[in-house]
Amino acid sequence: MKVMIVDDEVIIREGMRKVIPWREYGYELLETASSAEEAIERIKREQPEIVLTDIRMKGKSGLDLAAYIKAQAFPTEVIVLTGYGEFSYAQEALRQGVCDYLLKTSAPEEIMKSLQKAKERIEDSKEHRKWKLGSREREISNLMHQLLVEKLETSDYKKLFHLMPEMKKPPYQLLLLDEALNPGQLAEAEKLWNTYLPGKWVALHDKTVIIVQRDPQLADHYLLNMAIKKIPQSNCLPVFVGSIVTSVSEWHASYKELDGIVLYKWLLSTQRMVTSNDIQGRKGIPHSELLPAQEVQLLSYVKRGESEILKEWFRKRMYELFNHPQATPESIHLYVQTLYVSTIRFVNQIAASIGNTPHSYQSLPTPREWFPSPLELLFPLFLRIMNDYQELSSSTQVNYVQNVIHYMEQRLGDSLTLQKIANHVHLHPNYLGDLIKKETGKSYVELLTELRMKKAIILLTHSPAKVKDIAKIVGYSDWKYFITLFKKHTGVTPSQYRRNE
Repeated sequence: MKVMIVDDEVIIREGMRKVIPWREYGYELLETASSAEEAIERIKREQPEIVLTDIRMKGKSGLDLAAYIKAQAFPTEVIVLTGYGEFSYAQEALRQGVCDYLLKTSAPEEIMKSLQKAKERIEDSKEHRKWKLGSREREISNLMHQLLVEKLETSDYKKLFHLMPEMKKPPYQLLLLDEALNPGQLAEAEKLWNTYLPGKWVALHDKTVIIVQRDPQLADHYLLNMAIKKIPQSNCLPVFVGSIVTSVSEWHASYKELDGIVLYKWLLSTQRMVTSNDIQGRKGIPHSELLPAQEVQLLSYVKRGESEILKEWFRKRMYELFNHPQATPESIHLYVQTLYVSTIRFVNQIAASIGNTPHSYQSLPTPREWFPSPLELLFPLFLRIMNDYQELSSSTQVNYVQNVIHYMEQRLGDSLTLQKIANHVHLHPNYLGDLIKKETGKSYVELLTELRMKKAIILLTHSPAKVKDIAKIVGYSDWKYFITLFKKHTGVTPSQYRRNE
């Protein structure tokens, strides 16, 4: 039975450690603690059954320590030692669940008598039996955390198999549930699971890991599928299934792979089981697919200033992204981030054109943060941009040229005429042409060509698209003419430019 002594006076700690023959009486004396704070830090990990603590110490008191043990519902007996015999201390100690109250001047026999009473209470307690079972599970959980997350040293495998002798024999297979189960649920689920396949259920932070012991003679997944159907899931999300491995040393890599694909639960929520093969062929949503058109749509709704219409548009886009056959979590996030940055850039261009300081916006949350509730977590960010634009657009000093440039950037693949642009900003074409020349130093045609060449350079640098396709994307149906213009603009052909990058 484990005992911890807590006292800020080293003489008292050492005296009690040496004056009592702890092992002879069946006690395991843990390393002494010099403060209540140290004891609180260690108690969950070392799990002492009995704590002997001074009542008055620097920092937290022995009563604070007793209150912590009581609040955590640890089945630990607390014996208070003090040099003060005031009745008020005894009263407070009893309120905090202290089982005995002794003076530091008590003889070793009196202390041992108090310890024996505490020991008897513990051994008679049902809670103690639960604690011992929980202690084993916590130790397994700690070792599994080191093995799966930190890569446990080979020398520690013996300790793991001492706690789980039934898991010594390979091959193995790891499964991951992205939800936490309480100890009761774990035990019940493990019991049910083992009627199909041998396995160990382990709580790991906010996840649950199942280590399955596979029969090497059974190559099919029939029993695995049957067992998975019995897994309790409060939210009906998929179970992630790793490859079969032949060594404990491979558990770390298998867990890392499963943890890396866990966000697919939001993309494949109708599937009961997800393996790496299910997502292997996904290339991600093509960056150019529908994005330019959706940027235009988004800006049109931002300009209209109708929040409910914008919200409904946003809801539909999220549905389309999460159900795209090539979607990956990374490509969805990049898609949304591109829309977000593009909209911010537009509003800040307007702000700069009228002499205002650009607005500062927060970064998007990580996919793990916003995937569960995209509308609730992301829409307010876009709504703020819309509101900022509406405030800016009420000014009569809006710089039409910056607005026009942004409009052109979003439609470079279209047939863009000065008349069409002028209609967009409600200006006469000649007047708009003069404004463009005055602010940029270029004619409308020169400005359009420059914007198209800049877009082509970006696509050549960051996309594998063919030169013919890039020509079409930036607005040239005659790709040979595009090559001539590109060389005139940069001094090299598109293919030469790509090779030089």
